[in-house]
Amino acid sequence: MSYRINRTDGELLVDLTDGNIDTTSTNLTLIGKNYQGFGELVNENFVKLLENFASTAQPSNPVTGQVWYDKQDQRLKVFNGTIFKSASGTFVQSSQPTNLTTGDLWVDNSNNKLYIFDGTDLTLVGPNYNAGQGKTTFEAASQIDSINIQRQILKLFLGGILIGIYSPLTFYIPTEFAITGLSVDQSDINNPKRQRLYKGFNIVNQAGETGTDGFWWRGTASNAKFLLDDANNKKSSNDFMPRTATAETTGNIIIRNSEGLAIGVGTDTYAGLRILGNDTYLENFRSNADFNLRTRVGNSVINVLNVDTDQYKMSLFKDINYSTLQPKLDVTGDVNVVGNLTVGGNTTYLDTTTLRVEDKNIELGYTSTGTQGDDTAVDGGGLTLKSSQGSKDLSWVNSTDSWTCNQHFNLTTITNPEYKINGTTVLTATGLGGQVVSSSLTSVGTLTELTVDYVKIDSATIERVTGSGTGLNITARGPLVVDNQRITTVADPIAVQDVATKNYVDNTLANQAVYISFDASGIITDTANPAGSATGVRDILQSIISAGTKPNGTVAKVVATTTTFANATFTLDISTGNSTVLQKSFATVRNSSGGTTSVVQDIAVNTGQANQTASLSVTTNRFLYTFTGNGSTWNYSTVATL
Repeated sequence: MSYRINRTDGELLVDLTDGNIDTTSTNLTLIGKNYQGFGELVNENFVKLLENFASTAQPSNPVTGQVWYDKQDQRLKVFNGTIFKSASGTFVQSSQPTNLTTGDLWVDNSNNKLYIFDGTDLTLVGPNYNAGQGKTTFEAASQIDSINIQRQILKLFLGGILIGIYSPLTFYIPTEFAITGLSVDQSDINNPKRQRLYKGFNIVNQAGETGTDGFWWRGTASNAKFLLDDANNKKSSNDFMPRTATAETTGNIIIRNSEGLAIGVGTDTYAGLRILGNDTYLENFRSNADFNLRTRVGNSVINVLNVDTDQYKMSLFKDINYSTLQPKLDVTGDVNVVGNLTVGGNTTYLDTTTLRVEDKNIELGYTSTGTQGDDTAVDGGGLTLKSSQGSKDLSWVNSTDSWTCNQHFNLTTITNPEYKINGTTVLTATGLGGQVVSSSLTSVGTLTELTVDYVKIDSATIERVTGSGTGLNITARGPLVVDNQRITTVADPIAVQDVATKNYVDNTLANQAVYISFDASGIITDTANPAGSATGVRDILQSIISAGTKPNGTVAKVVATTTTFANATFTLDISTGNSTVLQKSFATVRNSSGGTTSVVQDIAVNTGQANQTASLSVTTNRFLYTFTGNGSTWNYSTVATL
């Protein structure tokens, strides 16, 4: 009868027939009944168990829970059903170990660091710096003070150098316990002077406490942005006025000395505001220099008051362009002028109830020099009567060579009043003078020609004949109707709001480039040389969009795509071997002649070989072809790989 070898959990491992051995189910040799020479195999099994299958290669047929000593890693490992994992221990090596188990330690002997494995990740235990970086960390230390009390401090090292010390309080350090690199306290009354640690962070300067080589805090700390006054109120940089930059303040600036405020350039003082005795003076300190009082109007700066020192003259609004600005001087009360009064500027206002002029003739256009200008110079001169309902003007207009009035003239004091030109009546109350041969009428008979404001209407033609402008403006207060007729002989548009002609629209649409894409698999035979397949691509393009339908020079862009497939196959073996897919097991039974016969007991599937897969690879290539039409066919230009 065969041996039925079971696992610890009761699962059948192997049915071992008489006279046979099994070397594939486990890494031990399982011996069947009546197998000759079994003694050597039994002893070897004992040796394997004794040395835990010690080898540089893992056992080929492990079972769950099997122990293996890895001679290469020099570690004892256990098979978990999938892989051998380290039983436990500490790894000392320069590279990260594999197959770690929760709780394993790794000493990185290259960087002098210790890691612990938590089952998922390696976590650094310490130190947090590499061996080549030098000591870079915080270090808790004890320090003896001047009254022999041990104080706890925290030292900061960077690259093996002590950078600073945190202290919970302020104390002196005896000279025999001095800290290397820490400066002595120059205010210490002892001799020799001692080092002093202050409450907070103390900088240890290897190159001294000042200079570019010292240790500095870089950046801005929240409290360092402020200064505290005696009342412990925070004062920011905005509370102080800089010495060398422009500044402003919302408070008053009070100067409590008689010299007051001085202004200058460099070392020279130009002007000042000061007190002499009981009087206040705004002074110009520069000899023979003008004094100006300026103000800003809009974006312009103007001189309101100018004192010409050389001429002993004071001017108001000296530099003003009176044609665009209208400055004025308001004086409440009488003004006495001894001598002549000369008023310059463009406008003089007399705000008075009664104006009396002794001279019976009022002259207009008389200049300050006594000269007289020509008609151009006196253009617009005359009289203007101001009214809230519009001014009443009588003025000379040079362009028309005439006096012009914007109001009616009503002749009322004489019988049958007339308007005369050069002694000839041109207009009466009832009609035109006999010498008037033309007039502007609102209704006349049929005219063959009419010219109105540079526009000539002649038969069916409207023409602009003169004038400074160009074109003919039509202002329609509604739709412009052309009686269902065509508008012809129109130029092509050039501005965004120009009318477009039919020819312009047709040509614009026809000249647009052609864009198309299609699958060119089988047409493009050599993806390394797509230009060699341009003719095939062009034929497809021509069959879809004929070049004869497009104007000469039309550009066509074609995206051609090719797809290639690679098939994969595998061979499935079926035999009685344990390494193939189907596995047979046999049993020994009695035959009719009294002997034994081996028959098939079971057929099983080897799961390690059953689920074979094959991959299918797909390669896609895309090319951009450019063709240019000549009115009948497409000509190849370029190709690019996308």
